[in-house]
Amino acid sequence: MKNPLGADLVIPALALGFAAYFFVSIADLAWEAKANGVMIGGVLVVLIAVQLIRTAVALARGKASLLFNPLWEPREALVKRAGMVAVTVAFIATLGWLGLTLGLLLALFAALWIMGARGKALVVLPIAVAAAAYLLFVALLQSEIPHGPIEKLLS
Repeated sequence: MKNPLGADLVIPALALGFAAYFFVSIADLAWEAKANGVMIGGVLVVLIAVQLIRTAVALARGKASLLFNPLWEPREALVKRAGMVAVTVAFIATLGWLGLTLGLLLALFAALWIMGARGKALVVLPIAVAAAAYLLFVALLQSEIPHGPIEKLLS
């Protein structure tokens, strides 16, 4: 039976779209930021090329197909996968309004809930990650991340 590698191309395709967006979005930045952006984006494109070459070799040898079966199996996991996509889309869509800290806290809580986490981990982990992100990106680096209610309250 041939190894179904179609699902293995989903993330590289999304990453290629992200890299293209990344290259366009750094166009107006200072040369130092552009250089870093090109380096990071370049590494991402190289990794995508490696995955595509690996897949092409397996297809040429007849050991693989472009079927997407692993993406849809097991069927019981589809609801969780759709939930994770919904959480990701909601996080991105509300980031400007909620800010990084609150958005990350809520998104991580929802993602952990979907994955089945309960108890202390469901509370402690989102709070710890959101607090670390606030301390690093807002307090320490003073980055231009979206500021929401928590960032405005603490500033």
